[in-house]
Amino acid sequence: MDSANTTVLVEAVAPGIVEIRLNRPYALNAINVDLLNRLVDTLRQQVAESRIIVLTAAGERSFCAGEDLKETLAPATGSAAELRRAFDKLQDITRLTSSSSAIVIAAVQGYAVGGGAEIALAADFVIGGPAAKFRFPEVTIGHAVTGGISARLGQLVGLLRAKELLFTGRYVGAEEALKLGLLTELADDARSRAMELAHELVKRPEVSLRANKSSVERATFPHMEAVLQDEIFVASVCFAEDEAANAFRNFAQRRTPKTESAGRSIRDINTAFSDALARSPDGVFLRFGESDTTFKEFDHSVAQLAGGLRSIGIGPGDRVLVMMRNSFEMICSWFATNRLAATWVPVDTELKSKTLAHVLASAKASVALVDEEFLHDVQESGVVELGQIYTNGASTHKPLSALFNTSSPVTVAMAAPVLPSTTAAFLYTSGTTGRSKPCILSHEYFILQASTLIEGRNLAAQDVLYCPFPLFHADATALTVIPAVLLSCTAAIAARFSASRFWDDIRETKATVYDFMGATLALTYKQPPTSRDQDHNVRIAWGVPLHPSFGKDYEKRFGHKLVTLYGSVEASLPIFQQGDLVPGSCGKVVKGWEIRITNDEGDPLSSNTAGNLLVRSDRPNRLFSGYFDNPESTLAAIQGQWLHTGDLAKVDQDGNVFFLGRVKDIIRRRGENINASEVEEEFLAHPEVVLAAAHGVPSGLGEEAEEDLKVTVKLRDGSKLQEEELWEWATQNLARFQVPSVIEFVAEIQRTPTGKVEKRALSVEGGRRFDIRRKAEERSVQSSV
Repeated sequence: MDSANTTVLVEAVAPGIVEIRLNRPYALNAINVDLLNRLVDTLRQQVAESRIIVLTAAGERSFCAGEDLKETLAPATGSAAELRRAFDKLQDITRLTSSSSAIVIAAVQGYAVGGGAEIALAADFVIGGPAAKFRFPEVTIGHAVTGGISARLGQLVGLLRAKELLFTGRYVGAEEALKLGLLTELADDARSRAMELAHELVKRPEVSLRANKSSVERATFPHMEAVLQDEIFVASVCFAEDEAANAFRNFAQRRTPKTESAGRSIRDINTAFSDALARSPDGVFLRFGESDTTFKEFDHSVAQLAGGLRSIGIGPGDRVLVMMRNSFEMICSWFATNRLAATWVPVDTELKSKTLAHVLASAKASVALVDEEFLHDVQESGVVELGQIYTNGASTHKPLSALFNTSSPVTVAMAAPVLPSTTAAFLYTSGTTGRSKPCILSHEYFILQASTLIEGRNLAAQDVLYCPFPLFHADATALTVIPAVLLSCTAAIAARFSASRFWDDIRETKATVYDFMGATLALTYKQPPTSRDQDHNVRIAWGVPLHPSFGKDYEKRFGHKLVTLYGSVEASLPIFQQGDLVPGSCGKVVKGWEIRITNDEGDPLSSNTAGNLLVRSDRPNRLFSGYFDNPESTLAAIQGQWLHTGDLAKVDQDGNVFFLGRVKDIIRRRGENINASEVEEEFLAHPEVVLAAAHGVPSGLGEEAEEDLKVTVKLRDGSKLQEEELWEWATQNLARFQVPSVIEFVAEIQRTPTGKVEKRALSVEGGRRFDIRRKAEERSVQSSV
């Protein structure tokens, strides 16, 4: 291969076979002047020298995103004449692929947009990967198609469908592309299949291949050169119109954030939002269903609420407790609180009674903003005085709306000065294994965590980030709202996660990225397949955990890539999938982080040995700042500059990290340590199982005895599966130590608002008990007979 800095790479694969690779993965392999010139020159040489040409592209996201709207194709003069010459060179790509004697195979992974789709569809074979997506956006931005596609597309998909695709500019996923005729075939690995096909074709008689290709092309497109010239004329006319110029200008102003503004580093939420407001005042910041709020509109509301909060005495260092469901008002309360250099404290809306009282008391808040439905519970806790509570809803008790519209409105347009280390929020630990604790999170914590996600997944200004999880969790805050601020893009927040409505919400919000966690991916996957499974704009989903048992099938079914990571409120995002995922791994350590695997005595362990996961970072504010007003727990968590995560993991010799579950989620049975999450994943492989929760129950052998393994299971609606049948399946498909002693079928398994199984709510009683030792004896007798 040529230098990695070259925009087009060429490799002789075998006698008669050459691979030409587009090599601008950081720019979605978009066409700029250098790539255009090199590609045409390379094709011109190779169509004369090679029998088979395989067109591929670097990176996993895109085959080619079309013309790079940030770089003009007429850099020397910017004149219409120079632009026309560039258009003619674009047409040369089609001339050299469709009209040459060489056989051309395009391997399309990810996006093939505009000119990229036109390059692919001029090939003789188009092999698509599961994440392949075609789009012709030219009409939507006032441009015109090139590459002869105005003739070729109608022949491929039919006249009416071609018009629909061109005029709407919608995405076409891999499965639909195959049905329409945009793909020759669909393969799990498009490049590998293209290479396999190339080796098959190179064995065919050369003269016959060349002659028949030429005959078919001439018969189908007898006037292709006239079409190419007409497209150049139309494109030149369109470029002279304001719509095309504005589209290019607007796109060129977008940028992936480097967390810098006006020459200074962005290290706090207030500066980040001010920067986004200046860059994109009319851009859509928040989307709740079909309701959009621009950055400018949001800033106005934040200024009002900040004024209202200041009028009741809220200032730097004060804590504002919020108990609301996902809403515009809730996000507004966050930014208004931070604008006053105060601390935002959102709490779990599922909490009640003593648990709620404990959480409210631990915050030591100055004021509480609550949805009307939670007013009674907050009052009954006895922690917050009635006069400190403002209600969001129809209640007449101190309505929150009064803080937005005070009698003598005072707005806060300018944020109070804060340091990167200033506390922005408390987010609580999940409390699945103990009492919830408020984690102190700085302004820079949110910026750094969001930046890790942006860089790790190449998020961009045109993305719509969808999150179905509550705003009292890091997924919705640090990993959805703050990335949207840094990118000046859209955060689409759902009211809650619903497996049955999930894809409808994705389509309604026009999401391009979403996240999953806990059992939500399994719940989505277990929904019955429909004809609309790939009717969406999603290109990638990220989350934890990723179940290898159905991950690849999920990607193929829904037509987009899944990536995984490891993180927590305390640890941020120290581990991220980089490149292709090793099955079972959650990725590799992110630059700037260190991890260590130790035994219970703190001694480091060797590769592939399970132990306690410890993490640390070389940058301040990347980790949480401790548990509020709880120095004992903070000292227990952070020892010798290492955060003890409470999780089990191992690292292989190549640096791949494998998350093995919570330390407190290990079941000890007859001398064997059983990882609950591994057992749950195995049971999810059964087609009738929607959710599974593995947990320990008393063995009945006395208080000092170890536990037995119980699996609580939720089945598909209408399933006729019996406990004994599932247990028999487990004995055939699971390791002996993973086969449960008890199986219980339940109508629902209680989950936390973030999708995790609520282990404390699982019943010790109930279910059907089985004896694997007796089963083994029966099989032994049968085999001897």
